[in-house]
Amino acid sequence: MSSVEQKGPELDPAGVPIEAPAIEIVNLGKEYKIYDTPSQRLLEWLPIGGSKNRHRSVFALKDVNLTVGKGRTVGLVGPNGAGKSTLLKILTGTTFPTQGRYRIQGKVASLLELGAGFHADFTGRENIYLNAAMLGLSREETEEKFEEILEFSELAPFIDSPIRTYSSGMVCRLGFSTAIAVDPEVLIIDEILAVGDLHFQKKCVEKIWSFKERGKTILFCSHSLYDVRQLCDRAVWIHEGKVRMFDDAVAVTNAYATYEKELVGRETDVLEALPGEKVERGAKGPHIVSIDLLDAHTEEPVHEVRPLCDLCVRVHWKNPANDIPLAIGVGFTRTDSTHCLGHSTEQDGVEMSGSEGVVDLILPKLRLLSGEFVVFVWLMDERGIHRFHQMLAPRNLLVMNRGMEVGLFIQDHEWRVMDPMRVFRDGDRA
Repeated sequence: MSSVEQKGPELDPAGVPIEAPAIEIVNLGKEYKIYDTPSQRLLEWLPIGGSKNRHRSVFALKDVNLTVGKGRTVGLVGPNGAGKSTLLKILTGTTFPTQGRYRIQGKVASLLELGAGFHADFTGRENIYLNAAMLGLSREETEEKFEEILEFSELAPFIDSPIRTYSSGMVCRLGFSTAIAVDPEVLIIDEILAVGDLHFQKKCVEKIWSFKERGKTILFCSHSLYDVRQLCDRAVWIHEGKVRMFDDAVAVTNAYATYEKELVGRETDVLEALPGEKVERGAKGPHIVSIDLLDAHTEEPVHEVRPLCDLCVRVHWKNPANDIPLAIGVGFTRTDSTHCLGHSTEQDGVEMSGSEGVVDLILPKLRLLSGEFVVFVWLMDERGIHRFHQMLAPRNLLVMNRGMEVGLFIQDHEWRVMDPMRVFRDGDRA
């Protein structure tokens, strides 16, 4: 009786299954020629004076190699001028590479520059048809999806007004609503979600999350390391036009945060705030009112504690519009920027709703050893994706330890003194 050998997925040299690629980039480069004067450009073009180069070459991208598997959500991080936007423009056909090649499998929709593909003097309605055509939809297909686009954008009262009368947030709504109506296999986004009101930003994140759950491929460029961690499976760090790192999203954002900290001498991690700083969006939206560090039993304020104390972090928050469920996260960072612990209501399944509330995080037998710790709190949507407000506790927490233990934490442990005659058999001793 014969049997047929069942072959598993193809593996790379490290033994990791090779995914079907949605985006393949091979030796991609983009060169810009810089001329000191317009005449230098003309002289180089004219067949006189030899073939002397009269320009300086600046490479926005050089030798970029990258493969994004189908169904992956990949974040792009890196400083301004690193080449992230140039890469996305090449992938969407806005500009062309000067070396290398790329291939994208499936229908692509993109949101790059605000208002790209729109005509300022056309109405919102006319621009939907124009932009949808640029994304590959026929007029008949756009007509079928028009009400869906209009409903998601929430721009019905303004749809027949020229978009030069729209705010930047309204233009963002129109562009995003049209792009997602195409139902692409690949969605490319460049920081565009930073524009618009909180309600619509949340709708956008929910839609991106639904695309992710449906197995769409998403390329997401953002300066928010927190958003990249929450949304993406993997991340690419672009540095000086080259891929410096491509790995798990947490690993890449940690490495990039360390680089930023070393570069500018300050913490640039998921909180993106220094002790004493407060990042907020005004009292009209969801916001943190206060943070208190308390003894978990007496509810008296504390500033100095000992290891294994029972600590309470009390957070008072408000959501005047009472329009969305919220989540709260609490983290502890040592003053040398070592992140020590963090918990969130979203991770622990605690629901928060209403226009105002107080939530206590009880930390029984706090296991931190000696040190000074910054306590930070952030207020998010219920998925833990979008941060509305973040704040640091008014005072750092001092943990004072009389013992000689070293490290970050106290671990439950015990010692046993053993009889070597019971431990070692004959011939087992060194």
